[in-house]
Amino acid sequence: MQEHILYKKSYTLPLLRYLSTEEGIRILQEIHSGCCGAHTGTRILANKALRAGYFWPTMKQDVIRLVSKCERCQKHSSLIHQPAEPLTTMLSPCPSMQWGMDIIGLFHLAAGQRKFLLVAIDYFTKWIEVEPWARITEGEVMKFIWKNIVCRFGIPREIISDNGHQFQS
Repeated sequence: MQEHILYKKSYTLPLLRYLSTEEGIRILQEIHSGCCGAHTGTRILANKALRAGYFWPTMKQDVIRLVSKCERCQKHSSLIHQPAEPLTTMLSPCPSMQWGMDIIGLFHLAAGQRKFLLVAIDYFTKWIEVEPWARITEGEVMKFIWKNIVCRFGIPREIISDNGHQFQS
């Protein structure tokens, strides 16, 4: 204690000023999102507070809480916040029985104002059917299925999609 201010001894840093939780949170907010704030992650933010010469007992929990509540940090974080799920292989018993479909776009306008791709993939052979479209409605999807799948390969047992409104009928 020096001049009625409590300090904590550090092995690698100079004396750390002991703060109350409220003071510590104010310091963290300034370091994290103040005029020179860089919206760093939890480990770097805690180290910056320590290097600045501050310490309080709940520092690590406060840093985690602050970063987890920061919308900008959550939006631009490179960390994945959900556990990975195991990949499963989708098996098809024979060619043209099971197709996957999806819409890709918006692309830069091509001839005929086409900016979407309608894609179908046979799960067994991995054969791909693709067509560019200006707009994709239920009617266009039905025409695509009839012309590119049914007329060429027969009626599939199953078509898998993401249930977009174009695939509802």
